[in-house]
Amino acid sequence: MVMLRLESGEELPFFIDTGSPTTVFDKSLEPKLGQRLANATVTNFGTKVTGGFYKTPKLYLGGTLLMTTGIGVFTLDGKPASLKFGRPIMGVLGMDVLEHYCLQLDFAAGKMRFLDSRHLNRTQLGKAFPILFSSEGQNLKKFARPYIHDRSLIGGEVTNVLIDTGYPGDAALDSGLFQRELVEHRLRTEDAVHGDNGRVWIAKSIWNGETYTNLLVGDGENLIGLRFLERHLVTLDFPERRMYLEQTSVGPWADENINEAEAYLNNLKENGRLPGWSKKDEGTIYWQAFPDFHEFDGRKNGDSADYHYKVVRMPDNSPTLQTAWRTDQNNHTIEEYPVP
Repeated sequence: MVMLRLESGEELPFFIDTGSPTTVFDKSLEPKLGQRLANATVTNFGTKVTGGFYKTPKLYLGGTLLMTTGIGVFTLDGKPASLKFGRPIMGVLGMDVLEHYCLQLDFAAGKMRFLDSRHLNRTQLGKAFPILFSSEGQNLKKFARPYIHDRSLIGGEVTNVLIDTGYPGDAALDSGLFQRELVEHRLRTEDAVHGDNGRVWIAKSIWNGETYTNLLVGDGENLIGLRFLERHLVTLDFPERRMYLEQTSVGPWADENINEAEAYLNNLKENGRLPGWSKKDEGTIYWQAFPDFHEFDGRKNGDSADYHYKVVRMPDNSPTLQTAWRTDQNNHTIEEYPVP
């Protein structure tokens, strides 16, 4: 998330999305954007959403006027994203702006740096991946997004893999590739825990010689997402078309409250109070962190069902179990549990 400034001086929270070919504003900002140039329909992970198309306004980051190749911006309803992540989101900073810059995402320090690609010490940035810009999957061919040509996080054939900082999981695969991975036994269902929205938890993967654990993989298009990128110092040198990854963590980055939430859930299990699990049950539980809640998905040894727990923070910042439920292998809810 970054705070961008309009020419009027108003500051707005935007998130940085390399998977978005264009910059997007929340629909509530339309009165500040002037005359609508056209109605627009945008496809987001297979779902069509409608909004408007407006002349690109001047956008500032700090005191710097950001460059853009776009002639216009889209407006969409940002409420669903704001509700999901528990904070206001007024826009998306897309590739029409980002392609002009060399960005370094330092998750450990909580900083985004703008670097001069002409004076990078590339030997200290980690493994290099050539970036290609492509408009595949886009309605308008002039809109391009950044890809690497590599295998997915769970192996398989080399293909174009989107670099998508706007995707909250580790990775996604198109349905055809995902099914081939299952058929060819590179992905074993017994190694995975099925979450909601077509997600699968993977216990371990080796990608480009590096080991990664606790991976959240979804169904959609071939991409690597924020949960994977945050395990690295990431340098996106868009002018020179290179991505550099220096691995800093085998597992996903944990926010300041995840350890407390995980300890709380383990305490419920050890005391026989975790819905659906007894003290003697063994298995694996994975987690995904959001700003105001944590989601845990687990599978018991010898049990094909998946168990799900949503842990929220109370006003005093203590964790509490809000909902618990069990699903089958097709992600259909079998049982909802009362919470302690």
